[in-house]
Amino acid sequence: MHVRLSFQEAVTGLKKDLKLRYQIRNQKKNQMEVKERDVTVDIPAGIDNGMNLRLGDQGAEGDPGAPRGNLIVQVLVEDDTYFNRDGTDVHTECPISLTQAVLGGTVDVRTLTGIVEMKIPQGTQIESKLMLRGKGIPVLNAGGRKGNHIVHLQIEIPKHVSKRQEELLREFDEEMKHSGGGIYGRLSKAAGSVFEKVFGNGDEKDTKGKKDESDSDDDVEEKKTA
Repeated sequence: MHVRLSFQEAVTGLKKDLKLRYQIRNQKKNQMEVKERDVTVDIPAGIDNGMNLRLGDQGAEGDPGAPRGNLIVQVLVEDDTYFNRDGTDVHTECPISLTQAVLGGTVDVRTLTGIVEMKIPQGTQIESKLMLRGKGIPVLNAGGRKGNHIVHLQIEIPKHVSKRQEELLREFDEEMKHSGGGIYGRLSKAAGSVFEKVFGNGDEKDTKGKKDESDSDDDVEEKKTA
């Protein structure tokens, strides 16, 4: 038989009452009989999906005078929408802002035992991972030892910025260029120049459009030739 557990039940362990239903042969009547019995299963903390529990002397009756057999219970654990299990480790994702990634800071992280404050180091890179040691799943029969909680930081890049935010970002890029403190790059034109191209001199816009269209055709022709 099997028992279904939620993710949290498998992490913490619990006692589960099961209704056992099985068939035995009645030797006197020489026919099969259905029996039912309640069984309490002690599920240890940290059990994983697909594991089996062996309950001695909890199975069906044997021949007259013989002890009961063993009851094998297969454990089925539901997935969790937040925690991703890997053995005794758990993985979660945590969004952080661009400013937090550059300057560092703190963020609240939900763990298996509650909310903890985690420090984000300065200069955090994309796809960075931080580890919360001992915040994972209990190791079976290991005296309370636990795995780790790995937090995958997801840097959220804003899709829209205000004019002031754009100015600050351009100043930051210019400062990086002069200080040699890291990578800087060619930025797109400011929002004001885009406005002028759209609502400014129409002839200039048409001429530019024709030029772009011509260049595009040349590129296609060159690719076909190659």
